[in-house]
Amino acid sequence: MKKETNSLSTVSVNYWSDFAKELVKLATLTLDGKILDVGTGGGACLVAVAENLGENCQLFGIDKNGNKISQARNKFKDIAIENVKFQIMDATNLKFENNSFDNIFCGFIGFSDVFDFESNRFIDKNAKMKEIFRVLKPGGEAAFSTWAYQQDIETARGLFQKYLIYKNIKKLDEIENISISYSKESVEGFKLIMEDAGFNKIRIFSKDFQIIYKSIEEWWEIMENSAWIMRYTLNHDPNKLNDLKKNILPQGVETFKKEGEYIFQKSVIFAFGSK
Repeated sequence: MKKETNSLSTVSVNYWSDFAKELVKLATLTLDGKILDVGTGGGACLVAVAENLGENCQLFGIDKNGNKISQARNKFKDIAIENVKFQIMDATNLKFENNSFDNIFCGFIGFSDVFDFESNRFIDKNAKMKEIFRVLKPGGEAAFSTWAYQQDIETARGLFQKYLIYKNIKKLDEIENISISYSKESVEGFKLIMEDAGFNKIRIFSKDFQIIYKSIEEWWEIMENSAWIMRYTLNHDPNKLNDLKKNILPQGVETFKKEGEYIFQKSVIFAFGSK
């Protein structure tokens, strides 16, 4: 659960739920509305909506990953909401009529595949955002969250680069282009994407959070999944991953230790727009 600590909001290691609640709290919900969650993942945004509106809404969740859809369906088995539907669907081709939804939520699906956030220019068609705009009702609101910065993952990336050089697995010029494992975006760039799709009354800002890990082991467990580029580059070799954990990680993570815990910053962009 999110809490305020030293004037900076603190999220748990199960931060998807915390950020979903924050996004829904900041949005303008339509009572008795028809609500879509694009890239629903485990359904965190729809759970937060259900907690706010109860049964007075129609909920729809789409994701292109069938396993995520199954997770979301299972999560709602314990929630007393009957009017919820999940469907496998690609965000670039939403199978809904124009002007279908009062609210649309979209958390962390990433837009770096269509927009270069360093040069602030499009590199592909703005299909996802335009589809979201198309199915939103006039006067409705779309709410987005996306990453601006993840200190824990970028720390893991830096230590991983050091390991690759230390073990002569990669050369210096080869490690510079290793992914940071998430779509790192900006307020300026995201606003351009929304404007290009046709949104108006755009409000957008970045908010800093801190995440606290109780131990290096807890941090590493999350990083093994979140910083997927490490597993991918090492060909999922458990011996190399354990060697990385043993020889490189402790010395790099200790700088973030405070009173026995490990504290990192996560910065999230929240954006809202109307049709």
